[in-house]
Parts: sequence; structure tokens; C-alpha cells
Amino acid sequence: MKKSNLFWAMAAGVLAFSACSKTESGIVPESDGAAQQIVLQVANGGDLTTRAGRPMYGSEAKQTIENVKLIICDASNQVVYAENIASWNTDQVSTSHITGGGHGREKVVELKGENKLPGDATYTVYAIGYHSSSDYTNINDAVVNIRKGGTFNENVKLTLNQAAGNKIGEEIFAGSVKITTKTGKGFKTPVVLNRQVAGVFGYVHEIPFFEGATNLKLVASARNTGLVLGHFANEQIATNGGAANVNYVINGETPADDKVLFDIKLSDWFSEIKAGENGMIDTVGTWKNPYAAEANFKRGSVFGGNFVIPFAKASGNTLVLQLTKGTEVLREWIVKLPAGDEQLKEHDLLTWKTDNFASEKNTDVSKVYNIVRNHLYGIGTRNEDKPVDPDKPNPGPTDPDEPESLNNKHELVLQVNDNWEVIHKMELE
Repeated sequence: MKKSNLFWAMAAGVLAFSACSKTESGIVPESDGAAQQIVLQVANGGDLTTRAGRPMYGSEAKQTIENVKLIICDASNQVVYAENIASWNTDQVSTSHITGGGHGREKVVELKGENKLPGDATYTVYAIGYHSSSDYTNINDAVVNIRKGGTFNENVKLTLNQAAGNKIGEEIFAGSVKITTKTGKGFKTPVVLNRQVAGVFGYVHEIPFFEGATNLKLVASARNTGLVLGHFANEQIATNGGAANVNYVINGETPADDKVLFDIKLSDWFSEIKAGENGMIDTVGTWKNPYAAEANFKRGSVFGGNFVIPFAKASGNTLVLQLTKGTEVLREWIVKLPAGDEQLKEHDLLTWKTDNFASEKNTDVSKVYNIVRNHLYGIGTRNEDKPVDPDKPNPGPTDPDEPESLNNKHELVLQVNDNWEVIHKMELE
């Protein structure tokens, strides 16, 4: 598994409680009434403002957070402060922020008057980044409408609308941190917002020609429609994705019958499906890019991808790429993790079990593996949505763009990435 700092920005945000000079961890001396400031920081590689369920065109560091919900609870889970921060990506609400080699946006929230936290007590700060037109059916009741005086439990269960166009998964970010106040002193404590879903994509070319072929589908051994936000990771952005900070969490529930993770309609990419050289689909004069306004792809390639609610491995191969003619499978490729991937080594795994997270030691195998939170699983290489020139064999070190060939292969090897904590480069068999 290849770790990449490129994607430290994809999942992240930092809450920092700022005051004057730091004298001990998390505590700053009283100054001007011991001001209590919360610095909300969401780092990202693209300041987009698209609706919920934005398409995924590769592994580029992006987020489309439109709103941030800030919740502070006391030791009994009673909400002592709550704020909805709308239009996050606008200059009227947040400002550009550059630190640690990354960039994003920040907003300072100062607790004043009756909102100041009493001293000598322990609190938990939660921050949840979400979309205004979310396809999570109960997000308003579960997150948005939480008010001071109510209660809040971090193990929030969200249900994806299966009737919506985006029924596989949707971006949502969350993080938390515990703080202990001291009378007459302020505090400064970071929290990182991590992406709560996984992602999968397939970027392939040299597709074998079969008469009547219509689709390329990625089919999984399982799929979930429910998402649990709890057990947040709290690593610092700068080190997120490093070997010591990789988290393996399955926070999905409610199995779905439909296990197709993405479906590429070949007619969207080729004006005519006909035989070309070497038994491949002809790309000369027939290839087109259906997403030309949003992304660049290598000529002759096709792409499919989705955010996915994490799920546990089941019997059989976890992912299989299928070339189909209607419901008929013409050809298929097993999608496996490459030898040496960190997920194939023993690791601590947290899995949601109906009413709590359970921890266990786990070891996956190349063809049977879990799809875990904040990991991106990809076939082919897509570091940017719009590489400078995807038709070049090697576009450059910062924007490598190379589809995986389907010619003479039976297995595909995955790729996974950072924040996206890790990117797994997958293989085809």
C-alpha cells in the first residue's frame, strides 16, 4: 500500500482553540478574560461548492463541504453549545488558510458571555462537515437540528436515500476532541475532520471487444446503505496517512441487495462499439469524453467511481470488474490488493456491531478484504481531475494519469490513498 501525503488535504479539518502564548499542553494563560476561541480549519485541494453527492473523477484532494455543524457536549452528553456554519466555502464565512504545506479555509468562533465554558470540567467538541442537499435522509434530525440543551451521541446513524440518483455513498466529514477547562485559563486543542466514507474508482483502457457489449460494472461482495459517524480519528493533518496513523474502521450497516458500486455505460464513451486492433474496442474516431467540462481523461479510456459506505469482507472475491451485455457477463476481472499492501498485514480493526464499535486484530488477503473508512481503492492512476495532458505517457510527477489496460489480464490490482488515509493501487486478474 502506497502512502501519499498528497491526500492529507482530502479529508481534513482542524479545530483549534486559540489564545495567547502556550505554557502547557492544551492550556494558555489568562489574557483579556481568558478568551475561548475555536478555530475551525478545513483543508482541501479544491474550493468547490457543488451539491451533495459530487462525482468522483479520481483521487485528487478535494472536498465539497458546504456547512459545518459545531457541537460541544458536557460529560453527560448534554449540548452546551451548538452552531450551524453555512456557506463554508465563501469568503464571507471563512478565509483562505495556508499552513504546513497545505491549504484550506478557516473560521474563528469565539465563545462569549453565556456561551463561555465553565472551568474545571471536561467537554467533547464535535465538528461535522456536510452538504446542504444531502441524500442522507435523517441528517437534519441527527445533526443539523441539534440545539443547546439537548443531547448528542457521537454514534450518529445516517441512512442513504436509495431512491436518489446517488445511492452508493456520499461525502461527509467528522471529528471530535475532548478538552478539560481550567478556571481563568483558555485552551488550544486541534481536532481533525476525516472523511467518513470510502471510495472506489476504475480508470481503464484497451477494453476487449465483444459483440453487443454495453457496460463495465464493479460488483462487490457486499454493500451498506447505513453509515455510523462515531469513533472519529484525531490525527494531525500533517502526519495523517503515515504508517503510525492509518486507521481501519468499518462504520457501515444495513446491507443492500444491489452490490454494483459503479456502472460505466460504454455508449457514453464511444459513439460506436466496434472491433479495433488486437481485438480491442476501436477508439479511433469513436472515443468521446462525457465529462469534458469537469475532467480530462486519456483518449480511449473510460472511468467510473463512487464514494462508498464502508463494508466488511464477505465470502468470495471482494471486488470484480465485469464487462456485460445487458445482464449477461461477457468477461470479468478479479480486483485484488497488491502484494505488500499494508492492509494485508495484521492490523487493529474497528467494526460497528449494532450498538457499539468492537476492536479486533485482522488480516486481509489479496482477493478478500474489507473496504474501510477514509481509504480510496482505485484501478489505474488518477491524481488530478484535469491533468495537464493525459495523453502523454508520463504527464509529470505531480499529476500522473494512467489507465489500467484490460488486455490479456485476468486480475486487476487496487490502489488506496491518504486522507483518503491511504490509496490502494489495485490489480486485475
